[in-house]
Formats: sequence, structure tokens, C-alpha cells
Amino acid sequence: MSKKSVEHARLNDLPNPVRRALSFGLGLFPMLPLLPGCGGGVDDASATGVGQTQEKTGGGQAPTAPAPATPAPAPAPAPVPASESGVFGHPGLLATEDDFTRIRALIKAGQEPWAHWWSMLCAERMSSLDAKPFPLPAVYRADGSKNNLYVDIWRAWSLTLRWKLSDPQDNRYADKAVEFLDAWATTLKEVGTVPPGSTAHDDHTFIILAGIQGHQLAQIGEVLRTYPGWAPASLKRFQDMLLNVFVPISSSFLSDGRIGSHANWDMASMVGAMAIGVFCDRPDLYRLAYDCYAGNNRGKLRNFGNGAIGHGVYFMHPGHFGQWEESGRDQGHSTLGMSLGGDLLEIAWNQGDDLYGMYNNRFLAAAEYVARSNLLDENGKNYVLPYVRENNPSQPHPSFWTQVNYGNQDRNCWEPIYNHYVNRMGLAAPNVARNVKLREPKYGGSSDDVWWPTLIHRRPDYAGPVKPPSGLTANLRGDNVVLSWWGGVGTTSYAVKRASQASGPFTQLGTVSASELLTYSDTPPSGVWFYQVTAQGNGAPSAGSNVVRIAVPGEQRLVMPLNAPNGTGTVGTLLTAAGTSTSIQGTLLDGATWGDGRNNDKAIAFDGLKAGLQLPSGIFSDLDDFSLSFWAYANALHWDSCVFYAGLDANAAMCIAPQAGNLTFSIFGATFKDAQVVAAPWPMPTRRWVHVAVTLRGNTCRLYVDGTEVGRSDEIWLSPRQVGDQVTFLGRNWAHPSFNGRIQDFRVQAGALRAAEVAALAAM
Repeated sequence: MSKKSVEHARLNDLPNPVRRALSFGLGLFPMLPLLPGCGGGVDDASATGVGQTQEKTGGGQAPTAPAPATPAPAPAPAPVPASESGVFGHPGLLATEDDFTRIRALIKAGQEPWAHWWSMLCAERMSSLDAKPFPLPAVYRADGSKNNLYVDIWRAWSLTLRWKLSDPQDNRYADKAVEFLDAWATTLKEVGTVPPGSTAHDDHTFIILAGIQGHQLAQIGEVLRTYPGWAPASLKRFQDMLLNVFVPISSSFLSDGRIGSHANWDMASMVGAMAIGVFCDRPDLYRLAYDCYAGNNRGKLRNFGNGAIGHGVYFMHPGHFGQWEESGRDQGHSTLGMSLGGDLLEIAWNQGDDLYGMYNNRFLAAAEYVARSNLLDENGKNYVLPYVRENNPSQPHPSFWTQVNYGNQDRNCWEPIYNHYVNRMGLAAPNVARNVKLREPKYGGSSDDVWWPTLIHRRPDYAGPVKPPSGLTANLRGDNVVLSWWGGVGTTSYAVKRASQASGPFTQLGTVSASELLTYSDTPPSGVWFYQVTAQGNGAPSAGSNVVRIAVPGEQRLVMPLNAPNGTGTVGTLLTAAGTSTSIQGTLLDGATWGDGRNNDKAIAFDGLKAGLQLPSGIFSDLDDFSLSFWAYANALHWDSCVFYAGLDANAAMCIAPQAGNLTFSIFGATFKDAQVVAAPWPMPTRRWVHVAVTLRGNTCRLYVDGTEVGRSDEIWLSPRQVGDQVTFLGRNWAHPSFNGRIQDFRVQAGALRAAEVAALAAM
């Protein structure tokens, strides 16, 4: 099945084309957390059907005429992913019918590790035909009732695999598994945290139970639906139980986008909703989970929780090393995120959606980071991992983690991740690969994970050609161009090259061993440069990675005059990262109009109520060092208004507030609690035109008013590409009163402007 591949998409290039149509009134939005003063090929012959003329000779017969050429049939269109079609393939959760056929053949041939794990399954007491279900009308996470559900899920799953992987299939095991599902379908009416009348603390972790156990039950049902002996009425009763007991909890949690919970709460709810959505043929549930993971707002302003991949990977370090949201907490929870995430992404893959590759393999970035956090070096010490401070979202006040909480977790969460990226796709994932070998003996025993991961996920070792490096990115940070890329299985090292033209010739700068983090830092002279990485080693391909372009020390990214009330008034010129110019147009929202400008022209006027100008996404999405500037005229100031706002949602963004106490620039990745702020000593002046500029170079951010520096911080760790920009506004923020005034001449620079350059803009 072909996939909707988005391997090299940026975080803000979200899949649904309507997602940016945000022309809603602010009255539709809830009040959201604030910063102080700011809201938070085919060859030719085969293609034409032309062949050689055939001749018959002998018997005095004349040669036959050549057969008329017949065009080859047009290739079948690629299957439409379930996120678009709403149509599901069955079975299609963690394993498809093709997967089961492959596994049965490998077992029959005595291939390892499948033969070993089949023997283990057959010897496992949980797959005994003597087992009896113990259903309950209610299951609570705070007492022993949950164990009935946990154990019966283990038994039913083991029995289902005993049936599905036996050759010939032994229907006794299917009948016994159906017995378990029927028992729970006719009995269970509620899942919760504490039973009625209990004085125990209700920590609302029934949400996690509903997601994880709902997902596991759906896995069993999805495989058993291929068993003709499961009566349709019983199948429907089981589906109805999942829809009535589990789904309302998961769907309600996902609909609100709570950032105050850890990533696992979202991951559990997403995998539960997606699995049940497929099993019950409910595309609305599938899309809910898909969108919450992708951070896809489908044209409606909404928040996303920490399980959204843009939040879950809090910070992208060099080498495509993704700091996971719970890495500062502990590795038990971090590896649970990998377990739930691997299951979620495998389900989507089996339904034609490539969440694995989304945003340049962003989940693999997290998996490699978490995997290395659970490994030791040759001296038995933890590896030194990069870390930026991150707020603990469960605390009511800012409470920061400042380093990785290392561990040595034996959770076997790595099989789907390893077998997709490495064995299916041929990408290198060295830290995940090491963990697979270490954790394979762990095949069950935890209520959090699906048993028998090696048996159902393991694929034969990748045997295809060595793939060229991929996903190369270049980011300007201070004096350096920082390169990151993905490697291929079988590569021994990588050559990093630079050229002054995209077509070369390229000069080699250095090599990076495949055993090291795949990153390289270059300090080139000023100019526009192009980079490429090539693989080295036996069988290495001649083709290199994608070519990336970057200007040092920077270049103008966007000019938007905003000075005319005609059809071109909101048009600007954008220089893309590839170096091509294009026109973009902003959208006037909710009463934005035109007023007097600075130079006997016009400026966009905002009413202090709802008015705004929405800009397309992607302006900031690849930027570390950057600058932005504009002219603003404030009639009056309001403490929660913004003149500029860009982010993934209300929980990860950057903004400029004219009176957040004082004039401030803020950037935050997990709500206002982790805001990094640069402030002027006073609010923005009113009743006159004021030039405002912000520059970020490395970790140093400067705020300018009328060409003069008025604020500075050397501790700004976040940057535009870390917080995204799928929602970008001038004149308003997420959901609060708009700016009361006018704005002109909005500019964005890739790279940090020098003080003299800012002053020159202010003098224009």
C-alpha cells in the first residue's frame, strides 16, 4: 500500500490544505493561558506496448502481419490514505493479513527469532485453553479491578495469536478468545479511577486506562474479525462496548488539547481512538487521533496536547536528536511514549498514512534520543546528552527540568520503530537498534504494552541497496551553519560537502563516522552556500543527499509593505529557503481595514476588538537566527493584546506585546510557564509611529525601538523553528482583544540584523 509520504516536510507543512483558513471571530474561542500581556520509471517500450515484429516461416505460408501495438494499461492510482478516504483495510492495526502470512511462513521454516517466539507463545500459560474470563461491570485504576481487565487482555491476545499464527489454524483458540471478548462486551459498563464512595485521590488516570486498554482490546477484535466463527451480533456487541465505554473518554480528552498533561496521556488517547476507529469503521475517530498527532487544525483554531509531535519533541538538537517531552521526568514514562507512539504510527502506516516519516522523521528523532538515554557507553557511563530546560507541565507553577533523567528501562517498546525505520525503510537508527537487542527478552508482563512485540513486528533484516543520506537540513546559529541528516543502513561514514552553486562543484569539508551523531558545523565566509552529504563504505550509492541552501550571515526573507488599500495591499514577497521568490498574501480578518499610513499612504488598521491579519505559514519554519521588524501606531494599549503572533498553537509560539507590563518579545514551547522574554523598560509609545525590531543570534535576543536597543537577553534557547508557525497573525494573538492601532512594513530576515542595519530600517 502506498503511503502519503511526508518525510521531508517541515513541522508547519501540515497535510490538510484547509488548515490555514482561519477567518473565525474571536467569540468562538475559549480564553486561553496568557503570557503576561500576551496569549499564550517505466522504459519506453514497456510503456507503449511496442515489441519486436513476430514472423512465422515454413509451410509456404506468408509471414503474418505484425500485431497492432496496444498501449499498456494506465497504472492504477495510488490508494488514498485513510485520513483522507475514511475507508479502512482489515485487518489493519498492528499487523495485516500479509504480515500474518509472512510470520506463519517464517515459523514453519524454523527461522529465528520467529520460531523461538512461537515456541514461547505456545508454552505460555496465558494462551491455555483452560483459561476463563473474569469480566466486571466496572474497572477502576486505583483498585484491583483493573487487574481483571489487564490479565484477560493478555490471555485473549495470546489466544488470538495462537489461532492466527497456527498452520493449519486451530479454531479452538479463536473460540476461546471470542469467549473472552463476549464476556467483557456483555458485562463492562464503566472504567474509572476510583470506585464510588472511595476516599482515594482521583488523579484522573482512568484516561490513560481508557486509551491503552481500549487500544489493546481493539487489537484483539481486529484480528478476530477474520475468524468466521465470531458471530456478527457478538462482534457488533463488542464494538458497541468499546464505543460506549472507552471512546467517550479518549475523544473528550483529545478534543480539548490539554497541555497540562504529559505526552503519554495524549499518546494513550490517540492510539485508543485510532485503533477503535479502525476496528469500528469510524473515520471520525481515526482522523481525530491523526490530527492530534500531526497538530493539524483543519482550519479551526485549536490547541494540541503534549502528544502532538510538535509538542512531544520539545526541542530538535543537532543531528536530528529530538528531546522528548518526558525525558527530563524519567525513562519509564519516556519509553512508554515510545511504546504508544510506535503502535500509533504502525496503525496509521497499515492504513496508508505515513506518520513515521512526518516532519522529516520527527518521531525517529525522539526515539533515538530516548533510546540513547537508556544506554551506557563503553565505560558503563551514561552518554552526555544535550538538553534545554523544559517546564514540567503537571505543576501549577513553573518548575523546570534541566537535564535528562537517565535510565535503563527494559521495556520492549522498540520493535515497531526499529522494524519500520531500519528493516522496512533502510534508515540507520543505531541507538534504537542497540536497544532492540537488549530488550528483546522482555515480551510481556506490563499492562501498558502489547505482548509479543518481536513475534508480530520483527521483519527480516534490511537487504536492499545502501540508501543515500536523506533529510539534510541547514540552520544558521550564531557564526555557524549547523547541518543534520539521516543515514542509511550499511554506511560507514559520511562526506560533508559545500559549493557556491546548487549544481556544484562541491568541495569536501570533512567526514563524520556513522557511529557518531550525524551533524556537522561549518563556519563559511559570507555568501550563499549549498551543502550536500554523501555516503561512504562498501555499496555506498553515488547519489548524495538533498542539497540545502543557506545565506550567511543572512538575507531578507519577507517584505510586506502593507501600505495600499487595493488588491495588492496585503501582498508580500517571500524568498523561500530554496532561494526562489514568490508572492504571498495575508488575509484581513474580523473588521481589519485601512487607515492613514506614515507617508501619505495607507496602513492596516486594527480595532482593538477582533481584527487581525493572518499570514501564511512557513515564513519562520526553518529559522534559528532571525529578525523581524515593522512600524506600528498605537491609539491605546491593552495588556493582553499582541502586535505579532506566530506558533503551532496557543501553547508554543512567539509574540510581541506592546504592554505586557512593558513592551516585550516572548517565545515559549510549553505555554507561558516556560516563556523566554526580552523586555523594554517601558510600554510601547502611543500616538506616534514607532519602529519595532527583534533579532535573535545564537542565544542572544535584542529588542529595538526606533533603531535603538532597549532590551536584551543572552538566554533565549528557543527559536522559530522550534515553536512552529502554522498560525501567524499581525495585530492580534490567539484569542484576545486585537491591537488598537495600525501596522506597516512588516519584514522578516533569515539571520540576525546588525544594530546599524536595524537603525537604517528605522530611518527609512
